Amino acid sequence: MFQKFKKIVIILLSVVCVCCFVVLFFVNSIVERKLKETLKDLPESVHFSYSGLHVNVFQGVLFVENPELEVLSDVTNEVNLKVKLEDFKLKNVSYWQYVVNGTIHLDQVLLQDAQVSYIKGRKKSNSNAMQTERTSASKSDQQSKSLKSFNKSIKIDTFNLSHALLTVYEGVSDSIFLKSESVNITLNGISFDSISAKKNIPFTYSNYRVLTDSLKFNVGVYETVSLQELKLTKEEWQVSGFKFQTKYSKAKFSKMLKKERDHFNVQIDSFYIKQPEFGSVNNRFYFKSDTILVKQPDIKIYRNKLVADDYTVKPLYSKMLRDLKIDLTLPILILSDGNIVYEEKVKTGVRAGSIVFKDFNATIKNISNTYKSPTKTELDIQTNFFGTAPLHANWTFDVNNKNDDFTFKTQIGTLPVSRLNRFTEHNLNIKLEGQFDKIYTRIDGNVSRSFFDFNVKYEDVKVHVLNKKKKRNRFLSSIANIFIRSDSNKNTDGFIEKKGRVTRDKTKSVFNFFWLNMQEGLKLVFLGDGII
Repeated sequence: MFQKFKKIVIILLSVVCVCCFVVLFFVNSIVERKLKETLKDLPESVHFSYSGLHVNVFQGVLFVENPELEVLSDVTNEVNLKVKLEDFKLKNVSYWQYVVNGTIHLDQVLLQDAQVSYIKGRKKSNSNAMQTERTSASKSDQQSKSLKSFNKSIKIDTFNLSHALLTVYEGVSDSIFLKSESVNITLNGISFDSISAKKNIPFTYSNYRVLTDSLKFNVGVYETVSLQELKLTKEEWQVSGFKFQTKYSKAKFSKMLKKERDHFNVQIDSFYIKQPEFGSVNNRFYFKSDTILVKQPDIKIYRNKLVADDYTVKPLYSKMLRDLKIDLTLPILILSDGNIVYEEKVKTGVRAGSIVFKDFNATIKNISNTYKSPTKTELDIQTNFFGTAPLHANWTFDVNNKNDDFTFKTQIGTLPVSRLNRFTEHNLNIKLEGQFDKIYTRIDGNVSRSFFDFNVKYEDVKVHVLNKKKKRNRFLSSIANIFIRSDSNKNTDGFIEKKGRVTRDKTKSVFNFFWLNMQEGLKLVFLGDGII
């Protein structure tokens, strides 16, 4: 009797095992078939290829051999984005959700050593440009509809891209715009469905983390940007070892230019963007941040005035903010422990003159085009002029004021006049002696003109006019000093106060505008009302 029962149990177990095997085989086959059908049902602009796809329903594993993703341009129908892997494995896949509800639910997606390439701004050749204009709009609409008609729901708990090689090309596949040898990206709580598919970013996520150990890209014909390290999270963006530099030497750069342009060497130890937010509302991009902190900026700017002038109109910063193509909201930006050097070359064979600001610290409030009047953008600056004279400046303007009204106030402490010789000797052929004790300036201006109040206290100021060999011209120096008041102590409070007005040259920068006001104030002080 026992032997008979044992035999029955063995037979039943064998039948169950065979049934389980058969069920497993068919279920795996069904899931594989449905997945392959889904991959065939991708938008027309998305191509996904592979050499093999295998699933294990009971283990929740999906394995894809030699996967390759291509996304086509809506302009040229050529590949814009390409992602290539040797293989990848997905674990803890919820196939039941997929079979029953049509939802692809993945616990984790891990991609290692991926090769990612992207071609931005790809354009048709001139011969095909007109045809492109006629067809790109309709093709874009078709692909947009194709994406929106993709009715599957995809949920990924964690997506991890590790040690990826990223290359972004500028229009063609042989012109590198951006490159990084190691990109690491983690996205959590990813969700894609028919609702998110209608948005500019067709998926949502709960958190993200991006890390690169080096990054370099071109920002135009002449300049490059490089970073030593980039860390992006939902709470903070951090950049270390930032450099913005002109690609060429000053001499070579000047020969390349048809119009004058600044030569840059900007280095920033690090900067931090707190609580960044970005996205799109009504097809308009926006960016917000609670605070941006920039540490130890070192800025060197050189301009060769021997190159032909650029006569394009230079907008003031209020207009530049007002006309941004994005909505920008930055309540506060802080620059700390910086240095700024501006050099200007005006004569052949003569070294460029320079102006220096050391220990530069600034707090800038309300950098935005989203605030309403009467909220104003305000810059409060503390620095050392030529590393010697303490300088405090305050600059305010209202972005919404289309007349671009502004107020600029500055106070400069004790400054040996000889410190200015680094600029005046090379640019004005003048050498100065003496000392400024205090300079107070207020400029109220707009897009076209300004009115200034200039107050200065100084002593023992003398001017030496230089010849071509930078030697003192005794005759011209004597004549000049006849008209210059050597000190301001003849007034009861020790200050000379002058008022005047300046018409702006709109082809010059705002800083040139400020300098013209200072220059006119100095002329009035030293040469008197009747000289200019």
